Amino acid sequence: MKKNGSRFMMTLGLSGVMMFSLLTGCSKSEELGNAGNTPLKEVDGLADGGMTNLEGYPITKEPITIKAVIPYNALRPNMDTTEIWKYVAEKTNINVEVEVLKDAEKIDLMFASNDFPDLIMGVGMNPNQMTSAIEGGEFVEMKPLIEKYAPTWNRFMEEQKLVYNGSLAANGKLYGLPYIDFAPFDRNLRDQWIIMDSWLKELKLPIPKTTEEFKNTLKAIKDNAGKGSIPSDVIPYYFSFDNYVGGQIDIYGSFGVYITNADYLYVANGVVKDQSTNPLIKEPLKYLRELYQMGLIPPEVFTDDWNTYASKISSIPPIVGSYHSYANRQPELGTAMGPLDSGNGQKPFIRSQAYVAGPANTAVITKNNKYPVATVRLMEAIATDLELELTVSRGVKGTLWDFDNEGKAYQLFWEESPDKMTANSGKLGLHNSFVALKDQDFYANKWKELSYDQKNTRAWAYEHVYKDAVMPNEMVYVEGALDADDVSMVNQYRTDLTNYRKAVFADFITGKQDIDAQWDAYVKQMHNLGLEKFVELRQKAYDLMVK
Repeated sequence: MKKNGSRFMMTLGLSGVMMFSLLTGCSKSEELGNAGNTPLKEVDGLADGGMTNLEGYPITKEPITIKAVIPYNALRPNMDTTEIWKYVAEKTNINVEVEVLKDAEKIDLMFASNDFPDLIMGVGMNPNQMTSAIEGGEFVEMKPLIEKYAPTWNRFMEEQKLVYNGSLAANGKLYGLPYIDFAPFDRNLRDQWIIMDSWLKELKLPIPKTTEEFKNTLKAIKDNAGKGSIPSDVIPYYFSFDNYVGGQIDIYGSFGVYITNADYLYVANGVVKDQSTNPLIKEPLKYLRELYQMGLIPPEVFTDDWNTYASKISSIPPIVGSYHSYANRQPELGTAMGPLDSGNGQKPFIRSQAYVAGPANTAVITKNNKYPVATVRLMEAIATDLELELTVSRGVKGTLWDFDNEGKAYQLFWEESPDKMTANSGKLGLHNSFVALKDQDFYANKWKELSYDQKNTRAWAYEHVYKDAVMPNEMVYVEGALDADDVSMVNQYRTDLTNYRKAVFADFITGKQDIDAQWDAYVKQMHNLGLEKFVELRQKAYDLMVK
């Protein structure tokens, strides 16, 4: 991969380690065979051909460099030059040279050309990309490595079957490690639903509890554009259309149409069900159409990309009245709003998330890496060394987080403070773009969560707004890895179904098509595009995960 300006280098080398076998007959060295690749040797208690210590710091006896790629993140624009790499290098002797891939096309090109670095961080590779790379011998199998060199990760993966199963490739083998954050306010909640409380106070309005109150509140915001702190170009209600993150999905949940993934699926008593053709979804679609016709939803929701969405909802001073987001982007001004009562007798739920990898495969070692043991030892150190883990995932100690007098770590600021994030962009960690192991033990014994008492943080919102309104976890769709043929069919069906659903739902919301008049035709075409087969395959994937 090409270098990207001034970056700290982290040579964790990876030399195709797909399968380790212990060879006997050597007194000073042990050879670890690697699926036909050049064997690795343990020489005099050192791995990676005599470079990597088997325990303790530094991880390698001399400085090494590993090249890595990571996806661009608007909240963390400097992940290649952040100060955390200096800390990692000084502690471990491993320098990470990071290239930020700024769009999906660059990620696709990397997989199409097999031009891989030593380490692939959380680029969000799709199953076809992963399968193709594995079949081409590009990735190193992870399980033999963690069994020998990362006991903490190995134990966790064996105990957490949903995480392990969700991380497996289609061939049933493990090639990557996940980002784990089992905070209840993280896993038990997907998006917060934020409303600009400062504007409500100016307008002397309460936080809406019903869909009718929400509509009237948005109208009041629109009618008072240019007055007080409400900008003249205000966007009353904004979402990233049909995206599972930042999308309008919690509107559906307010009407009792529960959706737990991007394909409009949820689980009822172990059975995967489709909601895109459920007649009950017509009611929230009509509600969205009304908001759109009143000028409360802008046309840009259908065209803005994610970075534009993130930029608008993070604006200071704010320009959006209500939006959906993992974090409250203006905690001093906006506050969390619960799911709304539609009055139709259905219980409103906000979305939750399963206790699975989130996301999986945030660290994949490629055959180009000359130092796979050092790479895995770094991942193990992140899982066991609290200061290293928090530096890599959150950022520089003393800026993003610190220790209290009892040795527990606590947060100084996080995504709820976008101005501080921007001011300290050169000190931020990688968050969920690389491995971390913040499990239940982490939150019970290592972390002191102060934000439960800090209004408008995510933890506060979970405890005071969402705790009793989140969707039951057993309703959340999870899936294991299907084989290549099934993955190909899923992707084919998904593309056709998603493109058609998005186009029709956009027409329904904008009024270009009448919902009642065109509903039957829409449902018929969804079935023609393979909806039943698609759900069958997703049921198969769900069963692989949970059974």
